[in-house]
Parts: sequence; structure tokens; C-alpha cells
Amino acid sequence: MKIEKVSFISEGMKISGILHIPDEKNPPCVIASHGLLSSKDSEKYIALGEQISREGIAMLRFDFRGIGESEGTEEDNTVSKKIADLSAAIDFIRSYPGLGNRIGLLGSSLGGFLSLKRASMDKMIRGVVIWATPLHMDDLGSKKQEEDYPLPPEVFFEDLPRHRLLPLLPKVSNCLVIHGEKDELVPLEQALGIFNSLSPPKEIHVIGGADHRLLDPVHRQRAIDLSVDWFKKYL
Repeated sequence: MKIEKVSFISEGMKISGILHIPDEKNPPCVIASHGLLSSKDSEKYIALGEQISREGIAMLRFDFRGIGESEGTEEDNTVSKKIADLSAAIDFIRSYPGLGNRIGLLGSSLGGFLSLKRASMDKMIRGVVIWATPLHMDDLGSKKQEEDYPLPPEVFFEDLPRHRLLPLLPKVSNCLVIHGEKDELVPLEQALGIFNSLSPPKEIHVIGGADHRLLDPVHRQRAIDLSVDWFKKYL
């Protein structure tokens, strides 16, 4: 296995990523999308990249524009621009030597929302796994925000009405929904709404007692194990 720092261009901006590459020849690849307040260097994405590459699957984790090591500013924090970045990541993997024939998407929270939206546009995506993902974000701006969960910029909310997930979900199959029973940000009902609208094959796993971030190491490892097994099955 090896880990490689990579970059690619999305609408003229440099996007930075980390590619976990297994020893196997021509492996499938999972592209991981982080959430609104996260980055490619989240502990759960590092752990997932390490485990999934040991199982013979490559993984790309990257920073959306305006986050971490990628170019951009706070004003680039919109769903439309994140979809463009994810599309550029898919194009990058499809052009990367030895990768690109079998691609899956994984995302947590907003990253899951983006993964579902992008998968609905691309029949070549073979599998999707989402963690703690909202069906909609209509009430995001009205919620009392804790210090740990600041609101995104106004431009995010101006762009948001362009992106309705529910009508697109029947176009997505081979999807695993993972959600914490005690998710404090995204109600479990939203996960059930996503699951019910997906096309089969599909599965949902509710992790008892788990919060939005899967902070408990046992809960996080359960999500990682389920995700790896799903991708081994469908990629």
C-alpha cells in the first residue's frame, strides 16, 4: 500500500487530495466527500482510507475548495461548487493510471448529500455509502447553532434551493445508508426518507447510541466495517 499527495483542477482552482493505493493491480476506487465543517484530514477518513486500501480498494479523500489545502475562499462554500469539485475528482480518478474503471462514492453529512446527487447523474458509479446524511437542509439556517456547528455563509443558502435531493433518489441504487440513532443534527427520519426513496439493492444500518460525528471509536469502526464490506460487494 502507498499514500500519495495529489491535486487536480476544478473550475480553475487547485483541489488537494490524498490517494490511498493498495498493492493490487487495477483496484476499484472510492471517492470520499467530507461534510460541511470537516476536511479530508478527518480522523474517520484517514482510518477508512487505511482500512479500505488494506482490503484491496483505493480511496481518494480531498478538500473541497475553500477548505484545508485546496484553493478558494468562504464564498466558494456552495452545493453547486462542491458538486463541480466532486465531478472533477471523479474525472481525475478516471484518468489516473490503473484506476477509474470501478468507482464508488462515500460521504458523511453534506458529503453524503453530494454523493447521492452526483451518483444520480452518473450510471457508471457502482456503489454509494452515506453516513449521517440529510434528506434536505431546509431548517439549517433556523436552528440554534452551537459553537461547534457555525452556520455556512449566506451564499450557501442562496444556492441551496437549486438542489432538491428527493426527486433524484430513485436514480440511485447499490446504496448503503448508515445513521446514528442519536444523531443530534440530522434526525433519523431523514435517513429513513432517503432509504425509502432509493432504488434497490439498498440497505440501512442504524448504529445504536451513535451521534452525528460518530465520535465513539466503536461506532466509527462499525461504520467503517460496514462501508468496506459494501464496497467489496459492489465495486
